[in-house]
Amino acid sequence: MIRSPRSGFTLAEALFASVIMAVGLVAVLTAVYLQTTILNKNREQTIATLTAQGEIEFLRGQPFVNITTRPFYKEEAPGLAYLHYASGDGKGDIVVDDVVINPDGFVGDSHIKKVSVTVTWNSINGKTLKKTMATFVTENGINRQ
Repeated sequence: MIRSPRSGFTLAEALFASVIMAVGLVAVLTAVYLQTTILNKNREQTIATLTAQGEIEFLRGQPFVNITTRPFYKEEAPGLAYLHYASGDGKGDIVVDDVVINPDGFVGDSHIKKVSVTVTWNSINGKTLKKTMATFVTENGINRQ
């Protein structure tokens, strides 16, 4: 079998194939980077949500008079320790407000408190993020006589 002097790839064909491979590789790496970023963001949001929910449930088990505005830390809410990229641990705040139950604005002795739990952390991308959840707590609890 005789080979023609033109068998094989030309320089132009090899360069074109290299460019196509490079574009494909950049597309794959971009997709992996975006997927990792989205997974990290979702992880952070999930941990913050579970931490806030856990703190709300903890407060529901406390005596009504002990439910007050205050910060909370990783010793009380271990999920905060996982929200620590840029500046140490995440932090949490509990804000308690009495509920106004009449149109005149007089609170009186409503026996109802609005409890807002906020978890704040620095994301892996350097942004400060917050997750806030709120609930109402009554002095008699749920379905108590």
